[in-house]
Amino acid sequence: MSTLAIRDMPAALFGSAGARRARLTDWDASIRGIRSTSRRIGFVSLEPGAGATTLAEQVLRVIAARRPDPALAIDVSGGERDLGARLGAPATAPSDARAGARTTADALTGLSTGIGWYALRPPLPDGGVAAWLSEAAPITRFFDVSITDFGTRHPLVDLAACSALCDVVCLVSDGRRSPAELARAVAPAIAALPERPTPVLALVDHSRAGGAVARTMASDEWPVVGIPFDRGLRGGGRPAGPARDAVLQLAATLLSARKAVAA
Repeated sequence: MSTLAIRDMPAALFGSAGARRARLTDWDASIRGIRSTSRRIGFVSLEPGAGATTLAEQVLRVIAARRPDPALAIDVSGGERDLGARLGAPATAPSDARAGARTTADALTGLSTGIGWYALRPPLPDGGVAAWLSEAAPITRFFDVSITDFGTRHPLVDLAACSALCDVVCLVSDGRRSPAELARAVAPAIAALPERPTPVLALVDHSRAGGAVARTMASDEWPVVGIPFDRGLRGGGRPAGPARDAVLQLAATLLSARKAVAA
């Protein structure tokens, strides 16, 4: 390495660190920003094990830590390690007060609560969509942000019905080419629904391949966020390093419904 190259290294390193700080500051500000309407965010995957529930929990915690009003977590996934279980929230019994909610106090009746969030974990005798319509629909307007874990849904069965309940749909996929391309192909159909939800792709690098597929899709019409694999998240831990930054970027993207500055 030449003397000139060595001399230039500190500036390059500090420049990179400065750019990262600027991105983190921008994402943080986007999450904290005042909203004039409530935002309904849904997490869904096309295949089991993609990480939809994990990301729903992490984004909820990021938002709950940064916004002044509590967010609403809605669990209609029906999975064993669903969002409600990760939050430690028990099942939520039906409530006449919530069903006919006219005040915030009505909406909060019987909900579990944690730091910066309330949780709705209704029974699912008729499926997730029916449970959402009967239990969540009457109260989401009382929250600035609601986050629903829909779990795994099939494009030809109930993905459209779940997506129609949201302002923004986070399609969580394995970051390898084949599953990522499937999610990419589904996004336009979601955007074309009469309710006009915005699709956002979250591609999790389960194979530790470096997120190349997510980078190649960065120029797509829909926001695409690559999520580095973090083994600690499976056990309910907190993301570290690049994964932590990516979750922050994803939260900012979902709240703004636009492409955040890339990591």
